[in-house]
Amino acid sequence: MITAVLHRYAHLARDEADFTLLGTLFTPTGTFSLQDGTTWGRDEIHNVVRGDEAAYIRHHATTIDIEFVDENTAHTITTFFTITDEASPDHWGNWEDVLRKQSNGTWLIDTRVVTAEGADPEGWLMRVYTAEAEKS
Repeated sequence: MITAVLHRYAHLARDEADFTLLGTLFTPTGTFSLQDGTTWGRDEIHNVVRGDEAAYIRHHATTIDIEFVDENTAHTITTFFTITDEASPDHWGNWEDVLRKQSNGTWLIDTRVVTAEGADPEGWLMRVYTAEAEKS
């Protein structure tokens, strides 16, 4: 069940993403954070694209490590890489998640921290986040 949530996220986090549907993979108080500490709630996840969504983007989850803390909590580290119309791979790294089992038995992401371990300097991630940093 946990891997299904992580793979569904990878499938939904694409061009023309349905961010409302993506948000349903998170608990009501779930958060999505970048390695710099920028954090959004599940209803604000659309902000990750900074209003400049890639024309084509696909996330690929590769290795998933799951550690059960107790019967209702799991910590996961998922290795991912991302392909866009601007670079292949565009960026890569890890999703570090805490998932919580809900009363109906489903698992949802409670916290996600995205760590980009690398990025193509000509890719979408660097273009969007470098432009954002230059505005500050």
